[in-house]
Order: sequence, then structure tokens, then C-alpha cells
Amino acid sequence: MATQSADYGLAALAARAEISDVIHRYCHATDRRRWWLMDTVFHEDATCHLSVIGGSWREFVEQGAALLAPVGVTHHQVGNIQIALEGDVAHAETYITAFHQVPADAPPGGPFGGTGEAYDAIFGARYIDRFERRGGVWRIAERRSAAEFRHYQPVNEGGLSETPMRFRGQWGDDDVSLPVVAGWRGETAPRKPDTLEELAARAEIADVVNRFCHMVDRHRWELVDDVFHRDATSRFLEAVRTIPQVMESARTMLGPLTGTHHQTGNMLITVDGDQAWAETYVTAFHAVPTTAPQTFWGGRDEPYEGVAGGRYIDRLERRDGRWKIAERQTLVEWRHDRPVRDGTLGQTPPQFRGQRGDADVSRPVVAALLDRR
Repeated sequence: MATQSADYGLAALAARAEISDVIHRYCHATDRRRWWLMDTVFHEDATCHLSVIGGSWREFVEQGAALLAPVGVTHHQVGNIQIALEGDVAHAETYITAFHQVPADAPPGGPFGGTGEAYDAIFGARYIDRFERRGGVWRIAERRSAAEFRHYQPVNEGGLSETPMRFRGQWGDDDVSLPVVAGWRGETAPRKPDTLEELAARAEIADVVNRFCHMVDRHRWELVDDVFHRDATSRFLEAVRTIPQVMESARTMLGPLTGTHHQTGNMLITVDGDQAWAETYVTAFHAVPTTAPQTFWGGRDEPYEGVAGGRYIDRLERRDGRWKIAERQTLVEWRHDRPVRDGTLGQTPPQFRGQRGDADVSRPVVAALLDRR
């Protein structure tokens, strides 16, 4: 039986990182329709059963591709991952929220059957996986799923419907995320995350990405130098900006909002020396008052909530020993605007809700960075 220290030693941490990568590659392969990537997810004799489809993993992929063929945008965002290691076998439970945009002309029948009106189908589920390490490589040997909830809603994506698809995410090689997974296409897979240096780089990169979300939600703009290199650029939809321009735009677009919440999920990271590529899934909530200026989250006659899902595609560089973003592209894949319905939350005292700046209780998390200035 493994001891607790063995479960969190270097070898175990490397195994957990590799297993998490496999889970994230599955979601990437599905959403980008890069079905060739599934060869890096399953062992050849693996089985997979999800909802109404299943069999051998190749049969499952064929059925899944056919099921999703009429569907537009999909966005499988991973949350909790719990992994139990038992030698060359591992068991994993993964929470997943999956968004699907079904067009009006989709054929009838099945979980994404057409109704004559476009709609969003949001599913909550868990993947229950048995992994095996064969030849030093972790892959899924058996996958099952447990459905938890389904929610259907009319499409209401505001101005996003006018955005060209190249800024929303595409399929196959047309999507800008290709550098993140391109190494898996060749005969030699990228280096595994099995050294302390590799694991440390990935941890620092994840911190940088998550720090960005903290910065914009808490309006701690002074953290920008701990997220971006000073000569970095960032593309949001059609606009490419320098970092000073990014900060000005963020203050203009997000400053007037009464609340934001950027929650990251899947993170695929490929490290190559002092350069790395990262794809991060994100779901972002925005509380928009009537007084908000006419930006992407523009005010209307009534306050509303704008929820969006997308991905950050980052190229990072390590300079002077520190990883930061050198180039970012933000893809907004889906959006849903809805009336404000916050129940009794509106009666909650401010000190028990998220605040901005040093008034928020999270300051100790970033104090070392803030106090260094």
C-alpha cells in the first residue's frame, strides 16, 4: 500500500501531471475536433462509455464525431480531478461542465436534437477513469461517465454573434492552439513532466495564468508586471494591444462592472527550453449595470449578467529566471446574457462578498508580490 509521502513524492507528482494532461488532451481533441489526438489519450485496447455511446475507444470516437457533427461550439471545461495511484494503475474522477451550441437546423433526436430554434445545451458530469502505465506511459484503459445535470437555454450571445469564428475558436489546424499540441502529432511525443525542473516550470506558468484572473477580478492592476513581459502583446477578438493598452482597455471595460469572476479549468502546457505554450479554459461571469459604457459588456436599459466561456492561448518566455506571458490571444467561444437573478445574495453584507483592492480578504495570497514594490 502506498504511503502518503509516496503519493506526493516526485514520481507521484509526475504521474499526476501526466494523467491530468491526458484528461485535458481528451477535452482539447473533442472541442477542436482533432480526433488524431485521441491516440495519445487511450491505450489501444481501451473501452469508453459516455451517455448513449460507447464500445472500444475507436468506436466511441467514431460515434462521438458523428454525434457532434451538427453541433457548433463545444467547450468541455474540467474542474476537480481526484487521482488515486496504485503502482502502474491509477483511478481518476474528473468533474466536467460541457457546453454545446446546437443550431436551429440540427437533425432531430438524441441529446443534441434540432428543435427549429438554436439553443445551448450545458451538461454537468464526471469522468471515471482507470489508467494504466504501460511502457512508462499513462493512458486511459477504461472510461465511464456519471451524468449529474443538464440545462437547455435559448441562444442569447449578445454581440458575440457578429464576431468572426477565427476569433472564437476553430476546428483542426485552423485553431491558434496548434502549437500547444503539435508535438503529439509526430512519432516522438513531447518530453514528459517527470523532472523537478519541468514540474516547477509548469507550476509557475499556472500561477501566472491564474494571477491574471485575480488581477482583473480584484482590480489589482499593479500585478501586471508579474503576469506579462513589458514588450508582450495581447489579442482580444480583433484587436491586438500592447500591455499598457491592455490595462487601459481592461479598466475601461471591466472597471464599471459591479462584479467579475474568471474561473480557469483545463490547462495544457508544453515547455520547450525557455519558451512554453499554454492553453487555458476559462468561464467568466460579469455583472453589467445600466451605466456600463458600450464596450463588449455594454450597459442596457436593465442590468444583466453576462457569462462567457473561452480559452487563453499563451506563449510564455522565461527571462531572468521568471516565466511571464510574451503573447496572448483570448478566444471567446460562447456567451449567454441573462437577467439578474441573485436571490438573497443582494442582501449579503459587502464584507462577505468579493471586493476590489486591499479591501478583499485575499491580500495575503499576493502580499509578497504587492509588498515587493
